[in-house]
Amino acid sequence: MTALLVALLLAAPPEARPVPGQLIVVGVEARTEGADSMLVVRTAGIARGEAFTPAGLQSALADAIRRIHGLGLFRQVRADTSMLADGVRIVFRVTEYPRLARLKFSGNRRVKLKDLETRTKARPGEVLTDRRLFEWQREVLDLYKERGFLLVTVEADSSPPDTAGRIEVTLRIEEGDQVRIRRLDFSGNEAFTASQIGINLTNRPKTWYRKAQLIEDEFIKDLDRIVQFYKRNGHLDARVLDYEMSFDAGWVSITVFIEEGPRYHFGRVTIRGDSVIARSDLEAVTGRLREGTVYNTDLAQAALAGIHGLYSEEGYIYAQVQPTEQLRGDTVDISYDIIENDPALVRLVRIEGNEQTHDKVIRREVSSLPGYRFRRSEIIRSQRDIFNLGFFEDVQLDHRRADEEGTIDLIYRVKEKGFFGTIGAGITYSGPDGITGYLELQQPNLFGRGQRANIKLERGGKLTNIALGFTEPWLFDTPTSAGADVSYLTRKYAYYDRQELGGGVSFSRPVPLDYTRAYLGLRVNDAYVPPGSIAKDYDPDPDSPYDVRRDTVHRTAFVPSLTLTRDSRDYIFNPLSGSAITYGIATSVGDIRYHRHTLDAAHYFPLFWKFGLMGRFRFGYIDGFSARDTVPLPDRFYAGGTGPDGVRGYGDRSIGPYQGGYAIGGKALALFSTEFKLRLSRELSFIAFGDAGNTWNDIGRVNLSDLKRGAGVGVRIEIPMLGLLGFDFGYGFDREGGGRWEPHFQVGRTF
Repeated sequence: MTALLVALLLAAPPEARPVPGQLIVVGVEARTEGADSMLVVRTAGIARGEAFTPAGLQSALADAIRRIHGLGLFRQVRADTSMLADGVRIVFRVTEYPRLARLKFSGNRRVKLKDLETRTKARPGEVLTDRRLFEWQREVLDLYKERGFLLVTVEADSSPPDTAGRIEVTLRIEEGDQVRIRRLDFSGNEAFTASQIGINLTNRPKTWYRKAQLIEDEFIKDLDRIVQFYKRNGHLDARVLDYEMSFDAGWVSITVFIEEGPRYHFGRVTIRGDSVIARSDLEAVTGRLREGTVYNTDLAQAALAGIHGLYSEEGYIYAQVQPTEQLRGDTVDISYDIIENDPALVRLVRIEGNEQTHDKVIRREVSSLPGYRFRRSEIIRSQRDIFNLGFFEDVQLDHRRADEEGTIDLIYRVKEKGFFGTIGAGITYSGPDGITGYLELQQPNLFGRGQRANIKLERGGKLTNIALGFTEPWLFDTPTSAGADVSYLTRKYAYYDRQELGGGVSFSRPVPLDYTRAYLGLRVNDAYVPPGSIAKDYDPDPDSPYDVRRDTVHRTAFVPSLTLTRDSRDYIFNPLSGSAITYGIATSVGDIRYHRHTLDAAHYFPLFWKFGLMGRFRFGYIDGFSARDTVPLPDRFYAGGTGPDGVRGYGDRSIGPYQGGYAIGGKALALFSTEFKLRLSRELSFIAFGDAGNTWNDIGRVNLSDLKRGAGVGVRIEIPMLGLLGFDFGYGFDREGGGRWEPHFQVGRTF
């Protein structure tokens, strides 16, 4: 027992002994109205038994009050001290902020309640501080000013506390009128007219097509845009001195005072410190800075970015390029001093954000491999290729320095789409097939392995179609793609029925040409026309190239094919730049003998902002190997509608030779198309289009002045689980009976 007592005495903290001039804290407590008193004491950080000098105690109390205030829970914090015989006793007295019961709005006629609630983000029960109240008022003011209500005012009213001590706050809004710009004048502008300056600005006077609301934040940016406009045109010293606004019943007249300064020109351009990049390449990117031409800050920045780009492409991402400008009268001489440093090597490649897709599915699209130099073009190419898998909403690239030697780690951060596959079901109508119901399932990323599988079922009064397919894009972890499909089709034509059973295999692999891939395929089709399905009044023209009575026995075709495709489009599902060129040849041997050729080329030109232009042509030709060989109707070219051979503004498969009022398809095809596109995002774009095309019975009858023309507008939207949807409304100029409109709706990429 004695030993235990001694141990306890040794383990106990020593009692602070009074030192002359020091005060011992003998008690610390908190007086609150409902808050946790122990929270206050712990936050204060002053413990019983501590010793302070009088000055030290005052400093400790000041720090404690600041810490308690920092909790954001109390409006007032006070520390009271009382001297006792054995020391000092401290009592913290706090006054709590009230809690919010509800934030209400009144007077908001032009802004929706939901927008106000989203902007303020008020939560019932949160602490109602003066700062929080100020933030709500500021957010409402900013929201209104962003919409042109510069005269808005916001006042806050509070209700008495309820039984739980909570307060209801109402923000009373006086919206005022939207301020619109009546006049925008400039003073001091001698080199440029008001219209030349104003076209660069967001805030401009009202016209019949522009509301001209004055947005305060944008106006401040406009002042900088004025300065940048002058600098792009040689006035490097230009500045905005001031501006005046005159308000009148919801209208404002603005005068901007400008000091233009002298106009400068490019002088001599020198480059120093370069050794690994050819001087001719460096001079090519600085070539637009021609001596004697007007100085342009955009050109100067582009030249600097071009030099950095050349070094980044060779792996010198740590290269330092320092431009120095030297004034010589009205001339600016520019020198680029380069410190090249060592090239960066890739240490490792990391994939982040993929929850369903396997790492290797993404990694095999990455061109920059560990141990190799970092190259900017390979990074951009890898990002494009990952996007074009179609599995991701976003692909971001980051890199970080891995060690002092300059090696880097590449990090690809992906955001997967919510649902990779697409499901389609519904009822369609077309002239040849009538009313048809369909169900289609596509899974482009089966089990997260990048494999593609699809099933399609169609059934109608004239059509029954069943198709199954599977593709392995990386066979045995090599860039060889392998696929297989089977299909069964029956279709009722005007005078007969036709049945087809088919299947095929295909292989593809990149070839040593950039963006280029070769495809090899083999299809086997068995076609049959039941004799009992042929109409009794079927009487083909003696000169007709086809008589269905020849197909009343099973006819089997073996169709090997070779296709070469070069595809450099930025985003294959909704491109804005790049090109796609495809040449295909197929030969049919067996009971059916023919050779078929197609050439399809499309080029996409980015214009400005989010606008782009596309031009496309497609040629096709099919014929037998001899005069005795006939080409089956289903294998011929049918233009019109949508699809690879589409001409919008006309019905599906409606353009080309006819026999007895029924389309029999052509042996030669020519199509031309152009689209003007506004791509607001990868998921949404609007187009205006013009198409022209036709098919002919023989290649010798091709006449490019005899093309059926169509034009119209359309929209493309990518919807989860449905894929890419398109709606076009086209006007066919050369339809029989006169031009008229034709709607087109389609799922997928064959627009």
